[in-house]
Amino acid sequence: MRHVAAHARFWSAAVIGLALDLWSKDWAFTTLRQGGRRVLIPHVLEFQTMLNPGALFGFGAGQTMLFLGASLLALVLVLWMFAHCSPRRRVLHIALGGILAGALGNMYDRGAVQLIAFPVSAGTRFFVSARADATGVVLKEYPPSEDGVTRFIPDARRAALPPPTGHVRDFIKINTTVGGRELWPWVFNVADVLLVGGVGVLAIYLWRDRKTRPKAGGFAVDAAEGTP
Repeated sequence: MRHVAAHARFWSAAVIGLALDLWSKDWAFTTLRQGGRRVLIPHVLEFQTMLNPGALFGFGAGQTMLFLGASLLALVLVLWMFAHCSPRRRVLHIALGGILAGALGNMYDRGAVQLIAFPVSAGTRFFVSARADATGVVLKEYPPSEDGVTRFIPDARRAALPPPTGHVRDFIKINTTVGGRELWPWVFNVADVLLVGGVGVLAIYLWRDRKTRPKAGGFAVDAAEGTP
């Protein structure tokens, strides 16, 4: 915990990763709006905006509080791991910072991007509550804009509105098919990349450390203490 270079690696990865995640989500939805699509590499990679009320791969839709609690536990675990790893584990510091950034990025979405599903002529769209008074509620299509779609819900119908639910903003799509089936059918974001990549690096370190005797006070310290 007193190693300055270790802190620099960890917190730099966390801050840069979080900034990139939140900026890319804002850019994608401001530029493409809901359901937008932009092909980058035909049949390989594209941007495709989607609002996900669940976790990774869309599991557990609507369980905002559960996911927020799980994210908080993950943050505590990451900080504990960083505090107990060797200052020589440079790659691991960056990986843990990436996991922290990914967890914070998706946790921010679940807490801040509170949306209401509402049917329109083109299908179900997601709205935010822009104004509420005694006459009713004004809903604006997410993300709100001057020329965006709005809906007014009179007070008599307000109780029929579903409660706002936290949504994660996804926009990266691997559009590759193998044998007529999509190689990766899910849409994801930068936070997911950081989480999966960071956890993958962590798993490799934990697997390698099973072959060595852990040193007191450090879960990821090998015998030579020289592994980067």
